[in-house]
Amino acid sequence: MALRKPRDTFKLDRLHFDALGTNNHRLGTCARRENEEEKKYRCVYNFHRAIEPACKQSEKAVFSTSWVLQYTEPDCEANLPESLHEVVVDTRKISAPHSLFVALKGPKFDGHDFVDRALEAGAVCLVNKTWEPERKGPFIRVEDTLDALQSLAAAWRARFGIPVIGITGSNGKTIVKEMLSSILARRFTVWRSPGSFNSQVGVALSVLGLREGHQVAIIEAGISENGEMDRLEAMIRPTHGVLTSIGTAHAAGLKTKENTAIEKLKLFKRLSGALVAPETPEVQAHNTSPRTLWFSPEIASELGAKPSCTYQPISARARLKLQDGSEFEVPINAAGAHNAMNALVAAMMASELGLTKDEIIGGLSAFGYAPMRLEIHTTSNWVTLINDAYSSDPVSARSALSTLSFYGANARKIAILGDMLDLGALSEDAHRELGRDIPGFGVDLLLTLGPLAKSIGSSAVQAGMPAPNVRSFDSIERLSEFLDGELESGDVVLFKGSQALELDRVASGLLESVAPTRLYVDLEAIRQNVQAIKTRIQGTRLMAVVKSFAYGNDATRVSQTLVREGIDALAVAYADEAIPLRNRGLNLPILVTNTLGGEADKIVKYDLMALVGSVPVLDDLERHASYRGKAVEVHVEVDTGMGRLGVKSKDVLEFAKEILKRPSLRLVGLMTHFASADMAQDDAYTTKQLALFDEAIVALRSAGIEPEWVHAANTAAAWRVPAARYNLVRVGLGLYGYHPSADVEEWAKDTSPALKFATQVIHVKDVEPGESISYGRTYIAESKRRIATIAAGYNDGFSRFMSNGGEVLIRGKRAQVVGNVCMDVSMVDVTEISGVEVGDEVVIFGTQDSAEISVDEIAHRGSTINYEVLCKISPRVRRIFIE
Repeated sequence: MALRKPRDTFKLDRLHFDALGTNNHRLGTCARRENEEEKKYRCVYNFHRAIEPACKQSEKAVFSTSWVLQYTEPDCEANLPESLHEVVVDTRKISAPHSLFVALKGPKFDGHDFVDRALEAGAVCLVNKTWEPERKGPFIRVEDTLDALQSLAAAWRARFGIPVIGITGSNGKTIVKEMLSSILARRFTVWRSPGSFNSQVGVALSVLGLREGHQVAIIEAGISENGEMDRLEAMIRPTHGVLTSIGTAHAAGLKTKENTAIEKLKLFKRLSGALVAPETPEVQAHNTSPRTLWFSPEIASELGAKPSCTYQPISARARLKLQDGSEFEVPINAAGAHNAMNALVAAMMASELGLTKDEIIGGLSAFGYAPMRLEIHTTSNWVTLINDAYSSDPVSARSALSTLSFYGANARKIAILGDMLDLGALSEDAHRELGRDIPGFGVDLLLTLGPLAKSIGSSAVQAGMPAPNVRSFDSIERLSEFLDGELESGDVVLFKGSQALELDRVASGLLESVAPTRLYVDLEAIRQNVQAIKTRIQGTRLMAVVKSFAYGNDATRVSQTLVREGIDALAVAYADEAIPLRNRGLNLPILVTNTLGGEADKIVKYDLMALVGSVPVLDDLERHASYRGKAVEVHVEVDTGMGRLGVKSKDVLEFAKEILKRPSLRLVGLMTHFASADMAQDDAYTTKQLALFDEAIVALRSAGIEPEWVHAANTAAAWRVPAARYNLVRVGLGLYGYHPSADVEEWAKDTSPALKFATQVIHVKDVEPGESISYGRTYIAESKRRIATIAAGYNDGFSRFMSNGGEVLIRGKRAQVVGNVCMDVSMVDVTEISGVEVGDEVVIFGTQDSAEISVDEIAHRGSTINYEVLCKISPRVRRIFIE
């Protein structure tokens, strides 16, 4: 079935302000004294708020307790609230009171050991019948917590009538999921399994992540044993299906290709839509889907009659032929011919759901893959470390190598590969096949660890890699010694191997050279925040504001993630901020919001859009554009009350005519900026600004001028002011799960913070009564105290206003800053925290165990705003990106 494209055109359809002014002032009042003109605007604004749905669409899903009890069938429960706000299996993920913590038991862990911690965080605990309460608190006791979790997921899935695409396969399912999501996000609000959530637990949590605003869902399913797929299918109940491949992954449990096909096809036994599947004997023999779209599972030398693809490794482009006979080229932004096949599979399903060729090309162009659980660090010696040493199989190893190739660019690329375990009898062939692919990823130095991985190296040499550039090691210690003398500034190093090898110990050793103060950026949280924003703005286009180093978080890497989520444009403050984005291949529209005449040449050279509000800047842009023979797209800023930049509403038409006089300039946008959209008490002023902006729009339309981009809403207005959305919104701070005010946060409950600012304890000592701490002797101990020195000072962004009373987290408890914050270090009192030692993590903002310090709390202490706290984090602080 095809999905209908939402309306994406702008219409000035708000009611006339004067007509509403006298009829609606009963809808609200303002706290301060208003003049009559402001009162009229306030009334109109409240009218627009009145026609909004009574239930806020951005709030987290609320599971009624009675519904949970219905589907978990407990034998005992106590002290339960009326509703539950989220389902978690990790106490560190509890972000709201009355979360449901499911205590799962595995071979190496037991969630029941963390029940007390969950209760302290305000959660309701779902426990097995063998658990006996040791303290008062809300709980639900069931026969088996995994069964109960999966029953909840299946019941939750039944509430949604949207297309749900189930994806499975031996290889490629995660990357196909990400490619397909990138394509579908060009038109729809997409929910997809987070990370590699494809297990019996992961699928349940993925399904429970569905929300009312999602228009399509993509759920990944992975199995390693017979019978597992039946439970996954009951939760996912896909309407459409994708089978990527049948191969040797998890061969130890599924044994043969035929049995693998039988088990994986169980996911598709109740499809109402199409299945995209490889045309192989095993699949054809056992497939029962009523509508199957077959594709050739091998890269072709030329396209044939059936869906297939060709691949050009030098240009990294593929030519696809889809089920409707259409043919077109797409970029493959992940190295390897197998990813051309993955792109074909994603494109076929997208086409089946009604997306156009241009949308498919756009989605694949925006796609850029990074393996899940991946961390990217840069040491003080400028060595980039890509740490994915948690698991390894042939497909994830190739994906990790693709990431090395992508981030390595022209640098020396070093791949450290360990044994791939759990491949059964096919292990030797899998290692040799991976080795033959190594030269294609541009690896300059290959280091292997373990007896199985040694064959990766020998096969790489046979495939053309110079023998001196391949080394094999039988112990972590020898590998570490070699790296100590080998790594140079500028190297990019990948660590990839099964967790049992403890290859991450080598990576951890090298990471000791990374500065102890770090800003962790959770890219998955950013992705989910984008989808929450898209749900709220309901089809309006989204411009991501990545100025000021993406609010201190590295604009390039954040922008790459945002593009994959289907944003429509980027915005920066100055032209220099856009140049690295263009150099990394980000070709979507980029708006420069502070256009300087002296930087007009950069605007033209890098094909940027310019925000303009003065004639001299127009002259500079016209001169440089004419010289280069190019056209520059401009947006006009209307000053409706911000008092910063732009032209007045009454002057917009004349200014637009000035633009039209210049043949190299194209007027494509009109915008304004709100002064206080985050403040409910100032809503009347926001509405006044809207009215002035509408006057500017009407003036242009009266002259036949229809800008393509019309935008007013910033983060605050995107959440709070539906009338301000026009056909584009600009969101910056909200991408990271932070909010300009409590009034905005009230509407943005479905977002979560994406950042954690942390450092380490570097010294611990006892202080006697009368001894002083730090410069100025502003703290003198009144009793014997234990003091820890932490590796963060005002040069890192830990401000001096944190002196004498600010707090950090150590071992899940708050420790107070004593004395003045220094340039590079600070001191905290840990007397009441037992066992603190050198090397302990210190969280400045973010979560630790079940405790949290928010950015807003720090901003409040410093009488400032969260924007400033984030933007002042020093470049010395290492940014670590978590996939």
